[in-house]
Amino acid sequence: MTTVALTALSFAVLKAVPGLLFSLALGFSSGRGSLDDFLLAAYLVLLSTALMTAGFVIPTAARPSWRRLTVTRAAVIAGVLGFIAPVFALFFGFVTAAVVLPLFRSAAWLAIALYHGLPGVALGLVALAIARVAPGPSKTA
Repeated sequence: MTTVALTALSFAVLKAVPGLLFSLALGFSSGRGSLDDFLLAAYLVLLSTALMTAGFVIPTAARPSWRRLTVTRAAVIAGVLGFIAPVFALFFGFVTAAVVLPLFRSAAWLAIALYHGLPGVALGLVALAIARVAPGPSKTA
């Protein structure tokens, strides 16, 4: 369980921090120093991060092979995938737009959850593939 929790934390931090720093730098470089713009951007980044991290945890927590990885190795894999998650989410959103966009009219909360959660699930599956293709030392009891 420690591996799952720490990898989720690694994924979430490395997904959210660049977006928050970019929003902060962009907001205060305009000269206005608008805190409310940063707070709105932070809310959106954190909402996206929470939903995508939940999606990432679903496939990784379900696999015993992921839980057997050393914490360091799993955290590095999750962190790298968290860092590229915003770009991957844009690509994934482009691919799934035809399915997800009509849901915004009828079930907006479901569409938001799918729009941000499905890339996390896909990245979780990528993490499992990376761990399987390039196996490192694992925890054995």
